[in-house]
Amino acid sequence: MSKETFGSILRRLRLGHGFGLRRFAKLIGVLPSNLCHFESGKLNPPQNRETLERIAKVLNLKDGSPEWNKFFDLAAKPGEVAVDVKEYLCEQDMVAELPLMARAIKDKKMTKAEIGKLIKDLKRI
Repeated sequence: MSKETFGSILRRLRLGHGFGLRRFAKLIGVLPSNLCHFESGKLNPPQNRETLERIAKVLNLKDGSPEWNKFFDLAAKPGEVAVDVKEYLCEQDMVAELPLMARAIKDKKMTKAEIGKLIKDLKRI
């Protein structure tokens, strides 16, 4: 099974909503050729939050839903945090806290399952 990419999820969602390439490109405010290149992986995903949100909303993705989050995560450059999360962290002046959190997880030698439980617990707060 191949790994889903920004382009593949964009194409799947666009086609699933019955949008042709040109019509969808017009709705989201990009050139059809750029949309084609996003979907094929020839062009990196947009890094502008407003553009990504516009695309997500046209595709009826609900802000904060698993599919919304996956869409933004796949748009992020490799090794970088998704733009919606990055902006929040910067607004809250929490970027400096990330290494502390990562070190705490490392020092506790937390497993992926334990980190998953921690995330679930945080979502309940």
